[in-house]
Order: sequence, then C-alpha cells, then structure tokens
Amino acid sequence: MRRQLFYRGFRIFERVNPDYPSDEREQSGSETIQTVDTLRGELERNDLARHLALFYRSPQNQLEVAATFVKQGLRSGNRCLYFVDTNTRSTIERAFRRVDIDVERRVADGDLLIENAQDAYREANFDPDELISLLADACHGSVTDEYDGLWVAGELSWCFHTNLSYDHVIGFEADFDAACPDLPVTALCQYDLNQFNDESVAKALWTHEQIVYRYRLCENPYYIAPDEYRSDGSGLLNGQLMLEQMYDLAHARSQVTRREQRLSVVNRILRHDIRNDLNVVRGILNLFAERTDLDDTSEDRLDTAIRHVDGIFDVADKARYVERTISRSTVERGTLAPFIERALDRVTTTHPDATVSVEGIHDVEVVTDANLGVALAELLEYAIDAQDADEPRVELTVSDRPPERVQIEVQYPGQPIPRTDQQVLNEGIETPLNHCRGLGLWLAKWVVENAHGTLDFPETDEPRIRIELYRCLA
Repeated sequence: MRRQLFYRGFRIFERVNPDYPSDEREQSGSETIQTVDTLRGELERNDLARHLALFYRSPQNQLEVAATFVKQGLRSGNRCLYFVDTNTRSTIERAFRRVDIDVERRVADGDLLIENAQDAYREANFDPDELISLLADACHGSVTDEYDGLWVAGELSWCFHTNLSYDHVIGFEADFDAACPDLPVTALCQYDLNQFNDESVAKALWTHEQIVYRYRLCENPYYIAPDEYRSDGSGLLNGQLMLEQMYDLAHARSQVTRREQRLSVVNRILRHDIRNDLNVVRGILNLFAERTDLDDTSEDRLDTAIRHVDGIFDVADKARYVERTISRSTVERGTLAPFIERALDRVTTTHPDATVSVEGIHDVEVVTDANLGVALAELLEYAIDAQDADEPRVELTVSDRPPERVQIEVQYPGQPIPRTDQQVLNEGIETPLNHCRGLGLWLAKWVVENAHGTLDFPETDEPRIRIELYRCLA
C-alpha cells in the first residue's frame, strides 16, 4: 500500500522513526487504547493553547480525539460547542457516550451544544470577521452563564461545500488565532488528511500553536504568530522559518543525545566501579566484625559503617533499575490486584516482621505503568522504615474516585515524609540544599506519572502517601 505523507515535517519524523506506523489504522488495538488514554492525561496535565488543530486519517481517530477533547472541556468547567459536518449528530453523540459523557443531561443543562457547521458559517455569510464576532458573543455568553469559558471543536470539511478557496479559510484561521488571546476560548479545528493536500496542511500548521497528531498533543514548531503570518505575502519567510525551526530541533536532539551519553557514563561508574570498590570495603568491614576483641564503641562504629555501605548499595541498585526499566517503561491497562500482590511479595521478603493490610477494591482496571508493583513496594518499604517499631504496620487502601479515578493510599503510624522532601518531589527538581533522601520516592513518582497519574501527600494527622490513577474507560 502506498504510504501517503502530506507534510514534509511528517516525512522527516517518519524517516528518523522508521518503526512508527504511517496510519492509525496500522496500529494494534492495544496500542490504540494506550494512545487514547495518553492523550486524555496530556489534555488534563498540560496548559492548552487557545487554538489547536487535529490532523487525522481515520474516522475512529477523529471521533476519539474530539470526544476526549470535549470531555476535558466539560470536566474543567467550560461550555462546549461542537460543529458537525462530515459526521451526523447521532454519530457524534455515540462517540461522546463512549467516553462517559451524559449527552442528554449535558445538552438539557446547556453545557453541551451540537450545531451544524454549514448553518453556522452560512449565518456569518462565510465572512471571517462576522464568524469571529459570533464566536466572541458565544464566549462571553458562556462566561455570563457562569462557565469558565467556551471550548469549540469543529469539523473543517464544511469548506468543501462552498466556492471559497482554502486561502479564504486559512485567512479565517489566522484572524481567529489573532483574536484568541482576548477570548475565553479553546478551539480544536479538525483536518482530515485524506481531504487536504500538502499545501493546505502546511498552511494549517502555520496557524495553530499546538496540534494533536496520532493521539499525541504536540507543541507545533512550525507555528507562526498571526502578525508574522499576515505580514508575509510571498511565503518565502515561512519556508525559512521552517528550516530554522527544524535546525533548532536537530540541535536540541543532538544535545539530548550527548546528555544521555554522559548520563550513561555516570550510571556505569555508579553501578560498576563504585559497586566493586564498595564490595572490597564491605568485605574488610565484615572481617573486622567477626573479631571478638572489639569494645562496644568500636562495634557500634563498625555497625554504622556497614549500614552506610549497605545504604549505598541500595541506591546503586535503584539507579540501575531506573536506567534499565523506567527508560523503557510502557503504559498498559490492567487490574490492580497483580501489582499489589507483587508489592506484597517483595515487602514480605525484605521486611518479614512487618504487617501490611490491604483494603478496598482490587479488581478495578486502571491505566498504569508496567512497573506499578515496584512503585507500590517502594512506598510500603518507605512507610515501614519510617517507623521505630519491632513490628511495623502499614495500611494500603484502594478506593473509587468517580467518575474516572482510582485512589491508592498508604497510611502508617510513623514519621511523615519531611516537608522539604515533599516540596522537592512536587517541584521535580533537586538542589544541593533541598533534595530528597534516596531514590525510592523518586522511582515511585516517575512510575506513577508515566501513566499520567499523580503522587501526593495529603495533610492529615497521620502520615499518608496517595496515588491517583485513571480508571479504564469501557
């Protein structure tokens, strides 16, 4: 089958990523599920531009992304307006229901409006200024009705039913982009790559700051601010900008490669060289520990030295795990029970005197990193080590957080995580003065966030560590 590539930027991406599928329909079912869930997390966690574009080839891709976009708009307190054209209203409503949008209630309450695209554009006489004025009125009306703003998703296929040139349409896109910063609006324009040619796609890219492509939210390096777009009539400047931006991207990739090479050297030294030297030190210390002529002070000092050496071994092991596993981690769907079981098996081995009780729902299906069991074990071990008790105890509770979250909470009667450690973990940056002790909590945080979950520390009387993950959609 001939691979249709509609934009040279996409061609370059596929040349440097030869294993990446050229069409969403070539992906397996499990990969498609993963990417939809990934997009859902990206829309929630990222600051969205006012003006986005979706580029798609398959109807499934278009419907899933559009429904996910609208659901996020509703969840974040906005009114949502959807313009249908290629699809029928019933098709759109079914797509919305598949992501658990209560269409009938939302429409009745005025939260969701589904309009015919051709009617809307005809009402504005296909005049960009009139259409922008109508959208501005809708935005201000949404705020008056106590919504945070208006989220708009429109199918761009309507332009094929008119006598307008695409330059006329893209002129509207540029004018709308210029008006967006002054409006409480977030708009998703949808482009079917089977209908728009290479030149049209290029122009669409110039006028959208963020794009959704293959279920991924992408910062658009080819975006041109409205004043620059309007000031350039020849297109030569735009081509030069693309070249400069692609050069910047290549330079950035080169820097990332060099940084990864340096980190690889540091990790090898930590894993191999320092570990070998520590083995020698620990062997000598153990020989001294076998002596019977040591006084109490010397024995205490020797025990302290052995304990610190073992602690460094533990850090080295976690660093090795991070490099080998987290760098190649995958997001998957699965029930919580097997992950909890693996965590309990490890804790039983490392802390046989501890008691870990598990309560709540275990058979719930979530979107998670394949290493969730390791993350849970790290949190349980942290909770155990934080207790000054011969028989430490920890409670792990799983609870439902409607409509689409699952909460895992670790509670223990010991010392809470220090505020400085919490701050560092929340900010994601360490400094010489503010840093988190060890890698265990970092490891747990990275595993959870890889699946767009959260790890935080609720302020309560008893120490708690809380994870929230996405529940799988039906």
